[in-house]
Amino acid sequence: MVCTIAAAISVFLLSLACSKQPDLFDDSGDIKAVFIADSFAPGETTTKTVLEGTEFTWAANDTVGIYPNSGSQIFFEMTQGAGTGSAVFDGGGWAFRNGATYYSYYPFIADFHLDRTQIPVSFKGQRQNGLSSLDHFGQFDYMYADAASVRDGVITFNYHHLCCVIRVTATLEPGTYRQLTITAPDSAFVQKGFFDLTSDAPAIQAAESGCELTVVLDNFTVNTKQEVRIYLVSAPAALSGKEITVSILDSEKKQYDCKKTPSKDYAASGIYGLTCSTWTEVPQSVGIAIDGWADGGHYSGGAE
Repeated sequence: MVCTIAAAISVFLLSLACSKQPDLFDDSGDIKAVFIADSFAPGETTTKTVLEGTEFTWAANDTVGIYPNSGSQIFFEMTQGAGTGSAVFDGGGWAFRNGATYYSYYPFIADFHLDRTQIPVSFKGQRQNGLSSLDHFGQFDYMYADAASVRDGVITFNYHHLCCVIRVTATLEPGTYRQLTITAPDSAFVQKGFFDLTSDAPAIQAAESGCELTVVLDNFTVNTKQEVRIYLVSAPAALSGKEITVSILDSEKKQYDCKKTPSKDYAASGIYGLTCSTWTEVPQSVGIAIDGWADGGHYSGGAE
């Protein structure tokens, strides 16, 4: 994955070097750039347990894309601020100009010709590595920043989350677990889509929707009966009053279900809790078929 990203950025840099950039960026280095992101706000939990918010922090090598009000994007890679909510990014010698307007998004997509009105998103391929891990968030936490200009020698990008977080608090018996899926009675979950970075209020527009949202579980072994947390990232989803099914599969190919009915829709920038303390084992004849189990497996089909 790291090598793939590095190669993509290298190709992007080559394209950038061979193109004529507008004079909305220069290399003076006199303007300070600050990058700040909202935290996820507590939404709803299906128990009386208090659901805390999740503070957003930048990670080393996080990269944002920035467009001037005309011309193509460049990328800025974080150089200071790892582990904090306010960071400084390195634009590779480019700096900002007074009087120009800039648009930014995260995570960066290495495509020199990327249309700022069609920034793609996908919630497929989520994988959580280890119990209660949050490391998989970055590539699915799509954000946009308010249009920004230089003021008093500083340009500040304030980022807002376009997605929401679903936190499943699961009490599990000893075993190794491979995958968790949330199933709605309709196509409530965006699988793929896009957003318009230049809109007054950017929002994810669905290009492909489905009734399931899935996260593969890697290195997910429970040694004693305990409570663990499993995280999924989703576009906003209309789930209020709908019975949804939380399904988990173990390494023995056994499926366990938990039914929940959210009382609110899941909105952008929110974190929503589903607590599953008890599970019902589902006979394979009525469960979810598994393909390619040796390679991690994935769900297909529905109840028979």
